Amino acid sequence: MRFKLFRLLFLLACVAAVSARANKPAAIDWHDTTRDVYIANEIDRAAQVLASDSPSRLALVSSKLDRAIVLNINEQTISAVSKDAFHFSADRTSATSDGDAKMEAIGKFTRLDGPIYFFAVDGKPILIRAHPGLTGEMTMEKLWETVPVWRAEMENYQPSAEAVAAIKASDKDANVTLIYGTWCPDSKNYMPRLIKALQAAGNTHVHLKLIGVDNQFHEPVDTVQPRAITNVPTVIVERDGREIGRIVETPAAKTIEEDLAAILSGKAIVHNGRWERGPMLARGAYSYRDANGKEVGSETWELFSTTSGGLLAHSRVTMNDVTTEVFHEVEANRRPKFVEVTKQHGPERTRTRHTVDRRTMTARMRGSNSGVILQTVEVPEQFFLSSPAVVAQGWLPEPVSSHSGKNVTASYAAPAEFNRAMGTLAQMSFETKNDESVKVPCGEFRARHITRKMENQISEWWLHPQLGIPVRGQVPGGVQFILTSLEIAPPNK
Repeated sequence: MRFKLFRLLFLLACVAAVSARANKPAAIDWHDTTRDVYIANEIDRAAQVLASDSPSRLALVSSKLDRAIVLNINEQTISAVSKDAFHFSADRTSATSDGDAKMEAIGKFTRLDGPIYFFAVDGKPILIRAHPGLTGEMTMEKLWETVPVWRAEMENYQPSAEAVAAIKASDKDANVTLIYGTWCPDSKNYMPRLIKALQAAGNTHVHLKLIGVDNQFHEPVDTVQPRAITNVPTVIVERDGREIGRIVETPAAKTIEEDLAAILSGKAIVHNGRWERGPMLARGAYSYRDANGKEVGSETWELFSTTSGGLLAHSRVTMNDVTTEVFHEVEANRRPKFVEVTKQHGPERTRTRHTVDRRTMTARMRGSNSGVILQTVEVPEQFFLSSPAVVAQGWLPEPVSSHSGKNVTASYAAPAEFNRAMGTLAQMSFETKNDESVKVPCGEFRARHITRKMENQISEWWLHPQLGIPVRGQVPGGVQFILTSLEIAPPNK
């Protein structure tokens, strides 16, 4: 009887323990975010700010405060919690906090434009604001002092042994300039890793220079403009005063040290863009021809599916003395998601990203001589975003693309000209006609004929029956776009 009682008590204790674990609040995930923190009117570079979502919160951990401070952004309240409640990753770029940690409400904060957060703790005024970036050439010590988390990430990173060996084996002098923003997440992700790889290689032939750029791409002027910096990080590799390669924003290979090793060996890797993509659907090329049939430009392109059921086009256009690279993605219903346009004209370079979030389209341009130009446009649900990539000109929004007859929608055209950065929203009408037989250099197709009219300018398009890309197109002025090659990927089994 006593044994049965003991067994019953043991089972009840187990059930209580399981129930307690099940009812314990889940741990909170945090990620590092670079901000400027002022405590008692002095900047605290060693302070770390963490962010979490759902709900939106910021956490401040500083040696100048006895406890960590948590800001609930939506409620505009502040609470204090033990620093021991936070468990950091080795590189301090992320942390978790105990879901059941005791939080003490201590007041509210004031939110100013920026956003800037202002409050007081234990009589100390505290201000948290966006970090604009340390600019100009700097030492490694100054970099670590400004963004201490970068140093922790560098110390905990294990670079590719093969890439380090290749960098170490380079026997020609090279200047490697790291241009970054101490405010930039991509810079934080890649620069410490490259520095670690260079330190591990210990090659005295490789001479390193560090230069910071502000978040508006204005300073330093003698770096941003002459070197055509449109995105950070940018790594420029030079020999004998001549650039032999650069890495822009993200590496083409798996790691950034592999990219540098390839450039030093004279075998730079072509970057196919940072955008995620699914299987390739097709690749091909267009010829741009004037009214007399003379070729005035060309476009090579690749078409991919996306994990969300949409499409992504990657296009390279050469016309006159301007080269243009385009990434253009639409969702499954052919609603625009983003367009990125990079234009190169001699030493000048601009990059514009158009992103669509519900009913708002934001265009942000960075250029060699312009800093940052920002445009925000409110767009309707039925919306067509025209990019310089001909391959995407058939991506009409549903139900426009699936009905015959006349339809009207709003349209925004991202300019193809180098000296134009932003476009305007205008009304566009579509008229879908019968399918027609169209013969072009790469074959003959039964293509859907569509007429587009915007601001009294009419263009004609004939779309591929399966892919929906133009087989042929004609715009005002007599310029034609002819599909000259097409390779369709076999279906996935």
